[in-house]
Amino acid sequence: MKLEAFRSTGPPSHDLAVEAELLARAAEGRCSALVTSWPGPVVVLGYAQKAAEVNLGWCREQGVPVLRRLSGGTGVIHRGDLGVALVLPSEHPWSEGIVGLYDRFLDVLEPALIAVGGRVERIARPERAGRVRSPICFEEQLADTLVVEGRKAVGCSQARRKGGILIHAAILLGLDADLYSDVFGVDASRVRRGLAPAVSGVDWGRVAEAVLDRLADGLGLDLEIRPRPDPAPEHLKAYGEDRWAPVPDGGMRSESAELI
Repeated sequence: MKLEAFRSTGPPSHDLAVEAELLARAAEGRCSALVTSWPGPVVVLGYAQKAAEVNLGWCREQGVPVLRRLSGGTGVIHRGDLGVALVLPSEHPWSEGIVGLYDRFLDVLEPALIAVGGRVERIARPERAGRVRSPICFEEQLADTLVVEGRKAVGCSQARRKGGILIHAAILLGLDADLYSDVFGVDASRVRRGLAPAVSGVDWGRVAEAVLDRLADGLGLDLEIRPRPDPAPEHLKAYGEDRWAPVPDGGMRSESAELI
């Protein structure tokens, strides 16, 4: 069995629609991974997060897209960082249990990031999600977290559908605290206290390659790098709607998808 892997630099709405396509394909028994890095900035909200938690007016004025992903949690700003999406069939052993899936996923991500110079580690006592959550994913140190010197550097989220599961990781490769402040209306010093890059000064493609290799090994699958698939029209069409694109990316142009 193979882990089908894809790499892309956008457009972001296209890549999020591809994730929906891969999740639909998981019911066929297919295992897949998509690694992305968007020049950005792009704000990505959690599935159920309120768009009002973002300064949409500022984002429109500055041309910063605000999109929504399939998985839960709260907001992340992607700007040259690394996104990792792993999609597995529902019957896969990793799919059993929300916390168990986070554990298996982070057990792969942690050594992969250390191998390329990161200083990440698991947290001994994860917080429990409260009723009032920060609009910024990286301010909450839950079971989905890797930290650097106590500051969050990797956050994860999941989506579960009939036939398949999707788990995301957002891996910081840099930090623009002022941008987070403008988008989410929080003090920049608060952002600097809570967030840190997982890896600095390393090309995102090298980090992605390390992650994909470790994922394939952890899953016991052969890694197969393939051209990025086109999403089904209904998946892509959603990103023309307010629900999925409060501030659309307008078909943002970027480098074409590349193979690692």
